[in-house]
Amino acid sequence: MAPVTADPRRRSVLGRAFDILECFTGDEPEQTIGSLCARTELPPGTVHRMLANLAEWGAVERAARGRYRLGRWLWRLGWDVPDARRLKDVARPHLVDLHAASGEATLLASRDRDQLVVADVIAGNANVRREQLPRRLGVTDSAPGWVFLAYLPSEEAADLVRAAGGTVDFELWRKLAEIRRTGVAVRRGSGPGTLSWLAAPLFDDTRSIRSTICLVVPTERLNVLGHGRAVLAAAQAVTKGLASPMPSAG
Repeated sequence: MAPVTADPRRRSVLGRAFDILECFTGDEPEQTIGSLCARTELPPGTVHRMLANLAEWGAVERAARGRYRLGRWLWRLGWDVPDARRLKDVARPHLVDLHAASGEATLLASRDRDQLVVADVIAGNANVRREQLPRRLGVTDSAPGWVFLAYLPSEEAADLVRAAGGTVDFELWRKLAEIRRTGVAVRRGSGPGTLSWLAAPLFDDTRSIRSTICLVVPTERLNVLGHGRAVLAAAQAVTKGLASPMPSAG
């Protein structure tokens, strides 16, 4: 990866902070001080101080073995953008209801380029703990990712699959067609002690896919028909809510 910037105008404190944050990508979500120095052309002392300041604000956090990753505060800040905030506000009551009805973990997952970001989780007393759930998912190897592929234009979906090293063949198109027919993608775990995922699409007012609602179930408890109907009903309710006019401030 080439250095993030050589523009002296960005060598302000704020510019250096953004230089560092831009190094964290979906392909390389964790960075070391050394890798950040190489990519930003900043000295180690500066990078160390900037990381300490960013960590105080929750913009980055320590991972294992001297590595850093983006922090939860930064994700929350992104989801406070009005459009994303509305999606989360409309979806959350339905996530709560789905969790209450099923007893399982529910979440909202939206696309970020070639990955999906888990934006909201309702776990409560579910059989799946919040700590077991990833913050990012692959587009080509997860139930919510398959939902996005099913409703994206075919050329865009094929490009995403190829970029991830997958094969674009009859079996892929058959699977995506089945997701469109049923409205639900299911990724079964490999057996007892694993997790199974069900996901359904959320659409905007142009009927373009906007996000997904997911249900995460211990595989030994999976009821494809019952859980599938529940997650689809929740997704349809959120889509209807997104199409409704926003209430006036007055």
